[in-house]
Amino acid sequence: MEEAAEGFPMINVDGSFVETTGDGSTGAVIRDVSGGFIAASYSYIFHVLDATMAEASALRDGLLLAQQIGSNRVQIQAGCMDVVDTMLDGGFSATASAAIYEECNQLRKDFVVISITHCNRDSNSVAHELARQALLEKSSCVWLDDPSIYLTVILVNDVTIVFNQ
Repeated sequence: MEEAAEGFPMINVDGSFVETTGDGSTGAVIRDVSGGFIAASYSYIFHVLDATMAEASALRDGLLLAQQIGSNRVQIQAGCMDVVDTMLDGGFSATASAAIYEECNQLRKDFVVISITHCNRDSNSVAHELARQALLEKSSCVWLDDPSIYLTVILVNDVTIVFNQ
């Protein structure tokens, strides 16, 4: 199922976790092959057991967002190597995140072409900021086609960073 997905929409996902409160959040952004905005979401999670659970939840949310826009060919980049490795190994886990990985495996079956790779924080800054905002606001939101002013600023800053490297 893991195929090269170059030339297809890119989904960046990230999760956040606050150990002291057990709060978590996810962020996901989908861009076209030229880096243009397609969709984004963030989600607040009332109780998360660990950072990996938040990261696995971010992958799930990214897959759901791709389905929502009708894309069945995608490239996914995640900042958590444990999530990437688990999914590349078939998505089987004996951790607290097992049910989330199982859901990701079921969602993955609906894609014709999908690749899941690891990326560094610099490449994942928009998804990271979305997850951070979900924690701050303790809310969830989805943008399709038109990003909010808040999201536009993050996207512009991200493009500026990419072009200055």
